[in-house]
Amino acid sequence: MACVTYGGRVAEDIIKSAQERLKRDQEAWSENYRKARDDLHFLSDDPYAQWDESDYQSRTSTGRPALTIDQLGQFVHQVANDIRQNTPSINVIPGGKDSDIETAEIFQGLIRNIEYASNADDAYDTAALNAVKCGIGFLRVDHDYSDDESFNQDLFIRRVVNPLGCWIDSNSVECDGKDARHATIIDKISIDEFKRKYPGKDPICFESPDERDDRKSGKDVITIAEHFVLEEEEIEIGMDDAGNVFEYQKGMPISNTRKIRKSKVKHFKLSGQDVLEETWFPGKYIPIVPVYGEEHWKDGRRSLFSLIRKSKAAQRMFNYWVSLETELLMKTPKAPVMAAEGQIEDFADDWQNPDKAMVLRYKQQDAQGNPAPAPQRLDPPTVPTGIVNAARETVDYIKATMGMYNAAIGQRSNETSGVAINQRKQEGDVATYHFGDNLVRSITHLGRILVCAIPEIYDTPRVIRIIGLEDESKEIGVNGEAVEGQEREFDLRQGKYDVKVVTGASYTTKRQEAAQFFSDVVTRQPELMQVMGDLLFKNMDFAGAQAMSERMKKVIDPKFLEEDKAQDPEKMQLEAKIQEGQMLLQAMQQEMAQLQQQLQDKQADLQLKAQEGMADAEEASAKIEIQKIELQLKQQEMAAENQIRMMEIQLKARELDLKEQEIKAGILQAQQAMHNELATANNAGMSPRSQGEETNDD
Repeated sequence: MACVTYGGRVAEDIIKSAQERLKRDQEAWSENYRKARDDLHFLSDDPYAQWDESDYQSRTSTGRPALTIDQLGQFVHQVANDIRQNTPSINVIPGGKDSDIETAEIFQGLIRNIEYASNADDAYDTAALNAVKCGIGFLRVDHDYSDDESFNQDLFIRRVVNPLGCWIDSNSVECDGKDARHATIIDKISIDEFKRKYPGKDPICFESPDERDDRKSGKDVITIAEHFVLEEEEIEIGMDDAGNVFEYQKGMPISNTRKIRKSKVKHFKLSGQDVLEETWFPGKYIPIVPVYGEEHWKDGRRSLFSLIRKSKAAQRMFNYWVSLETELLMKTPKAPVMAAEGQIEDFADDWQNPDKAMVLRYKQQDAQGNPAPAPQRLDPPTVPTGIVNAARETVDYIKATMGMYNAAIGQRSNETSGVAINQRKQEGDVATYHFGDNLVRSITHLGRILVCAIPEIYDTPRVIRIIGLEDESKEIGVNGEAVEGQEREFDLRQGKYDVKVVTGASYTTKRQEAAQFFSDVVTRQPELMQVMGDLLFKNMDFAGAQAMSERMKKVIDPKFLEEDKAQDPEKMQLEAKIQEGQMLLQAMQQEMAQLQQQLQDKQADLQLKAQEGMADAEEASAKIEIQKIELQLKQQEMAAENQIRMMEIQLKARELDLKEQEIKAGILQAQQAMHNELATANNAGMSPRSQGEETNDD
């Protein structure tokens, strides 16, 4: 390889760095791209795309049907076409110093003109369709000379028809790719085309996963790469006493300086051996914008899902059950015939092709000459109801895996009212809303790229074309240039602007929306045709609409037309009154601002005083609380002492009761003993003592 230098670097180093970045990106994205490629194949018209290839070959090799009744295409088109009906619109708003609303409208009109000149709707629709079908699509911004005889350049929005040929920085985590630091687009061109575009360059393939297969198959194509990389340089900026910030150069009067890192985008076209082209892309963003489908993160790795990814198994089931049902039905007219040996051999041709024979003949005897019953066709095989039900259930499985049901795709369901149908349809739209929302985010970043690039591309005094809100085209001078009747100058190189994307109904112009509104009003109240019929036709787009508008003015009551004309002479007076009112309003606002400041000062003083008073109140409150607590403690101590005294009294009373009970028990025992003794003496006829004495004498 020749040591050709580009921007101070050797071509070999540039190509090697680009190949290393591409290799890392391919390793990170390989699983997503493999599944995306499988999704695209599944939706293709290949005969076994929606079959397992071995099952398909097994059935077809034995003459059994292997049908493909695609159910997924209608859902894909439903979601993609819903997105088309809600065309995003890029709005530009002022975002900083030196920016204003009128210049923002110039930016917005210029972007609308870029969209028209680029046929950007095709780019948006293709990216959205790819995101729905395989989980990822791309948009790109490009720039080129306005024509062959001009040094002025214009920006363009290009569509990317092969999303699997784009590889964005694998370290990017944003949903619109705005944090990407590099990107690569792999393109295949014929060798003849390569030699025509790049004479003197050797047709050597840039490394890619498919190039080896191409060379082995003998294809007369090579791969080249477009490589974008974000390069940074350190610069010093300064600020003057007025607060203006600019890139500092030695000797400038400044009040402060600091160093920053400024990003620039380098654009290469590379073969495997040469740097074919080298340019700078305006702005600070990689001009390759991804449009993701359903996004899922796990362990720091991004997974992308298409609309059909989780429905493919159900589609294969449906194809299998339908094929099996068809196979059984095909056997119905070919049910076998049971006949005795020797009955139909002489008429074999007729029985083998009964459709060709008007009369089927047979012998009444078998091969041994014995009488035999007439040949009988056996009952044909029946299709089990389980197979039919399974086929129906798989359709429900497909809808469930997508979250889209009958009303969402325009089929009749159990809803009876229009409101219920619309609500069910909205639920289906919500289930797939993320596809359209991701497109809006990507178009927002695309608008950001355009706003960032416009000051560098449209950086000279020139006349540009812009498109207004009602599709009206007009020319305007910028950067010091002016056209006839232009009231002020517009410098696209000054100020900062932000982007906001709005989605809405598919009205291509505000005039169409107005025409629809007037039509609805006149339909409900036809008598208003005599009042605003001219406005209705004025906003129509068909041939002769404007002539019809002028004709309607002749039949409309003149007072409705003269009212507008009567206001024209008073325009200047009204404008003067408006200006006086604005000046008065500004004076009132200043006076209110002063009063507001005085009020805030008084409130601050009151707040300080309130805080001081609050501190005294808090101290007094704390003392009261302490006194309350001390009183409660004293009350609790007195209650405890009283309770203890009551318990002592109860204890003494209990002891007295026990002693009294013991005395009473002793008295009772003594009385009982004496009673027993007296009873014994009475029984013996003597007293206990005399009895004792007699005993002793003995």
